[in-house]
Amino acid sequence: MNSLKKHDTNNSITLIDVHSAFFERHYGHLNKQSTLDILHGIDNDGTLLLGLDVTCRAWGLVGRFKWLQYLRKPPIKWLADKAYLLFAKHRVRFSTRLFPNQCAHPRCKGQ
Repeated sequence: MNSLKKHDTNNSITLIDVHSAFFERHYGHLNKQSTLDILHGIDNDGTLLLGLDVTCRAWGLVGRFKWLQYLRKPPIKWLADKAYLLFAKHRVRFSTRLFPNQCAHPRCKGQ
């Protein structure tokens, strides 16, 4: 998320901490655990996007990693979505091993 926001020079993307009061006030209808399990996003039209749909849209908005759009094309989409779900389930473990010392949050410790 930090890398994405660094490339967001037009301020096209708003990141919201699901543990914040802002989230509770504006997005309390979303299941907090679900938002932690799978990336959620809402576009300007109010459409809820999930998983790789969020990732591809976000990187597209900042003009980076245009190749990600291929992950939304059949039959690649099906396989990419399955791979994303596997990654999402273990993302903290993957991230702490691939990028040690990058996360100071308590949930990054010991997993």
